[in-house]
Amino acid sequence: MKSNTTVLALLMSIALSLSASAQELDTYGGFTDIKGKKTGFFHTQKIDDRWWLVTPEGHGFFGIGLSHPVTGFSKGAVTFSYNGSQEAWLRDGIKKMRELGYNCVWSGPYSTERTRFGYVDYELAERVYREEKIPHAIHVPLIKHQVELMPGEKRPDVFSDEYADFVRENVARYVTPNKDNPWIMGYYYGFGSFMRSGLWINETLNREPGSPGREHLISVLETRYDGDIQKLNSVYEKNYQSFDDLRTKGGITYPVGYFTYSNNKTIAADQEALIAEIVVKVNQLGHSEIRNVDSGHMVLGCYVKGVTYSAELWKRITPYIDVLAPQHFSETHKINPVVESTGLPALLSDQVFGNVYPEALLKSGRTPGPVPDHLDRRVLYHLLSRRLAADPDFIGISFCACLHDNAHTVAAYDRGQPGFFTIDNEPRSKTIATAQQANEFIYQHVRHPLSETAIKKLDDDYHETVEHYKAIARRRTLFLREPNK
Repeated sequence: MKSNTTVLALLMSIALSLSASAQELDTYGGFTDIKGKKTGFFHTQKIDDRWWLVTPEGHGFFGIGLSHPVTGFSKGAVTFSYNGSQEAWLRDGIKKMRELGYNCVWSGPYSTERTRFGYVDYELAERVYREEKIPHAIHVPLIKHQVELMPGEKRPDVFSDEYADFVRENVARYVTPNKDNPWIMGYYYGFGSFMRSGLWINETLNREPGSPGREHLISVLETRYDGDIQKLNSVYEKNYQSFDDLRTKGGITYPVGYFTYSNNKTIAADQEALIAEIVVKVNQLGHSEIRNVDSGHMVLGCYVKGVTYSAELWKRITPYIDVLAPQHFSETHKINPVVESTGLPALLSDQVFGNVYPEALLKSGRTPGPVPDHLDRRVLYHLLSRRLAADPDFIGISFCACLHDNAHTVAAYDRGQPGFFTIDNEPRSKTIATAQQANEFIYQHVRHPLSETAIKKLDDDYHETVEHYKAIARRRTLFLREPNK
């Protein structure tokens, strides 16, 4: 481990470097030689064949952020490194992010799926981020992450008056106080939304007869089957007498696994159509209520896993969002063609670069996206910076990482995710150096996009490396599951 003196010297060097380049940046961190419209708010604009996030002062900005700097699982760090002071932790966290090369926080002062046990002081976090003047988004929690649902809690009927009131109340709470704040980049609704589309649909269809969501989804099915109940019966192997009979009895269900669809292509297409109705409704409501209050800031919508939305669904919600926000690069659901077809730029809203898990979690098989070692996290971060900086379709990235080590407490999701610092504020020096170098590479190369062929090669390199790591992780899990291992 580096001595405190060495670390201090490193940080001073970074500070001097940033100071030297400050003349080229505007108040918000935008490149002063990249000229866009000056609107007083962050917005997107295509300038010389590249998409940019444009600062309130009208200059091109590329947002590099950290997804989880503020979590309820950072209590150990607050206790042992900041004498229990959340304010000291929050302010030092922003300082650390800047030293790491992050110029914004796409997740904002907090996100509710990482603070669901009530530890973080929301109002304090909002105030500190406002005072520290770092560009950030605001979480308007319209959709709960899977892990936030209490035992037995159902997903909302988004077609109901109750849900419309809920959206209106949340907009009043989170948007109204920020409508004039130029440091806000936009509003998003949450991470990981709609991962289990079957559960969303089933819980809506299984509400009481006459409920708005049930009525709406069955009407969609009626339209899809041209009002012919026998067509539906033959596909689902049912014996309804009419669609009104279906409305009364219910009984249609869909697979409930993560990103799981029926092997029957017709049923799978129905499932895609029904979840699309729910997604569109949430985005319609959110956009309408936000625009009633705030016409200046961007609407970022849901931060969704890369395979959650089809290209067709992205197109349907285009009127209600300002950015396409997949959480990561997807090999099967490429976002670049969607950028071209929708005319909206992309944001990688939670790009994973690997976590290192304890053996107990590896053995259980409940570890999404593990990598063998911290060195491998550095490899992936390096590859991602090359892949991203080259691509003119993106306005920014939020890396899925924590500032401080987060303790595993309840389930695999609360996963002991390693940070850049231990709970005693000791730096993970090599990981820090890799992030700094990679972030600096992005800054230096973002204005020089590569050809589609060159981008494809970088994309293939990244995905091939990920597959190698996944294969190694599978072998490790199999080994650990053998007796006496």
